[in-house]
Amino acid sequence: MQRFHVDVQNEIYSVLGRTSFAEGRLKHPGPAAGPDPAVLDCRALLILYSAEYVDDAQCATEWSVFAERMDRCMRRTGERPDSVVGVVWRSHALVLPRPVTVVRHIVNEEYQGPGALCLQQDPRSRDRYHSIVRRVAARLMRAAEKPPPVMSEAESRTVTPQFGPRRVMPHSRRDVSEPVTDPPGVAAAPDSDGPLMLLLVAGTSDRMGRLREHVDRYGEHAEDWRPFRPGSEETVPSTVGWAARACGIDRLAVVAPGPDGPLPEDIDESATVLVVVDPWLTGDPSFRVLWERIVRSRARVAAVVVVLARADEESTANAVRLREAVCRTPARMVDAAHHEAGSREALAHIVVAVLADSGTRPAGGTGSARGRAGDLTIESPAERRVRRQRERVGWLQPERTRGFR
Repeated sequence: MQRFHVDVQNEIYSVLGRTSFAEGRLKHPGPAAGPDPAVLDCRALLILYSAEYVDDAQCATEWSVFAERMDRCMRRTGERPDSVVGVVWRSHALVLPRPVTVVRHIVNEEYQGPGALCLQQDPRSRDRYHSIVRRVAARLMRAAEKPPPVMSEAESRTVTPQFGPRRVMPHSRRDVSEPVTDPPGVAAAPDSDGPLMLLLVAGTSDRMGRLREHVDRYGEHAEDWRPFRPGSEETVPSTVGWAARACGIDRLAVVAPGPDGPLPEDIDESATVLVVVDPWLTGDPSFRVLWERIVRSRARVAAVVVVLARADEESTANAVRLREAVCRTPARMVDAAHHEAGSREALAHIVVAVLADSGTRPAGGTGSARGRAGDLTIESPAERRVRRQRERVGWLQPERTRGFR
């Protein structure tokens, strides 16, 4: 981090000269009782994202305080300043919270690949690393020209952290046993509020036969996609439905638009939309057109989940290429959190976390943050890191062959 700070600082000096106006400060790494005082009046903030950062209470507080400064500027002037600059520092086990993703500020957004730290350590990635340094410096210099209003220490104490280690599930729980394969559709409970919509970007066996060799995980309809075979025969809609019911959400609508079919025009704007993507579909020329239709729709997309099943040997062999293909598509045009699911367990946990972040509630939805045995709950930071590490095991060897560390 010190080297990255020095590299960015020298890039700024090369443009503005060695003046006090051009000088930045690296935050002290030690713990503190509250947010760093510099967050209250600094002109711009550079954040290096990692799993440890988003799970740290002090970091979450400082991020939220600075975000409140930008919000105040927007309320006063009608314009939101570009005062925060983000970099994915370490991508391992990183799941960016929704409050972070809705602010377009991350320079190296393709965080499913190596983070800036990996690029810094790899001599063969020197050009990519220095490209990020130059882009960060340019963004910081532009941000410093229009700083957000300063905040007093007393005001900062009233700011509620928007993420961190104490995120809890606001939904009531109910007992849910392991499901049998349910047909996709809408479950009965017409009186519940805040429905959940699954927007499934997947193909049929005929369509996928033109894109990959093995199509035994696909069926006659996109809703028949069973990416987690042979370990599980569950489809993506049945897995999402199971996780939603565990959170008390009974209304799940499944939409699987075809390559030329339009999206529904009557999408409920109050619905929480979860987009699940098969990365193999990026090889279809119609994928980009479909994604642009999603972006132009009224859907309130809460999260995008790319399914790369670790039990799928063909996907394992092509994992690096598939990730790069997703990064080259306009996937990040959607203001939503982005996840990768390597197992059915991972997809279920992601659904629970997305519902917690989006604020979707069942009717009369209040209850304890933890359910009874057998219920799905939000993973702790340690649990998420362990699961993500387990899912990544299958990708490590292919990435080493590409020079990643």
